Amino acid sequence: MMIGALAFLGCPLRMVLRLAGSDLNALVGLAGFAVGIVPGALFLKKGFSLGRAQTQPTASGFIMPAVAALLLVFVIVAPSFIKFSETGPDSMRAPLALALGVGLVVGILAQRSRMCMAGGIRDIFLIRNGSLFLGYATVFVVVLVLNLVLGKFSLGFANQPIAHTDSLWNFLGMALVGFGSILVGGCPLRPEPT
Repeated sequence: MMIGALAFLGCPLRMVLRLAGSDLNALVGLAGFAVGIVPGALFLKKGFSLGRAQTQPTASGFIMPAVAALLLVFVIVAPSFIKFSETGPDSMRAPLALALGVGLVVGILAQRSRMCMAGGIRDIFLIRNGSLFLGYATVFVVVLVLNLVLGKFSLGFANQPIAHTDSLWNFLGMALVGFGSILVGGCPLRPEPT
């Protein structure tokens, strides 16, 4: 049995990309994600709140960017205490400049569009409004079409790249992400209230 990060899809965007890439294990994760969002939405409907936002020192806003910058330095310098995979699927990665550029563009688009799958499913359930969900639907359709055009589509549960078929953990992991996302009022893709 495979354990660790592969037993947990963890991100709604990754889940949608895997589903558009023909991995039906992500469909189980999507079901868990939606099932986790529903009780979270019911908690909100009953008045659950984490309280008002508190003003934080300006310095606390620099912690995550500093950690990200340090990790980037580690990737560039490649110190001996950090090991990079040299074989297998872990070793395949985009060139650093391309990855940073695409990451910045996707991050800006996600932030500006307010794209949030947790909020989208929550809004469908609570107020019958699917506008937040449209971003993910668009991503799914575009990636699905690209996979079909490039011949990278092989629908099924088994033999998917870097995937496992433990449906229980796919379901439970994404249910936890959905439930937690709604309770904290945030989106795993972009750290801002939904």
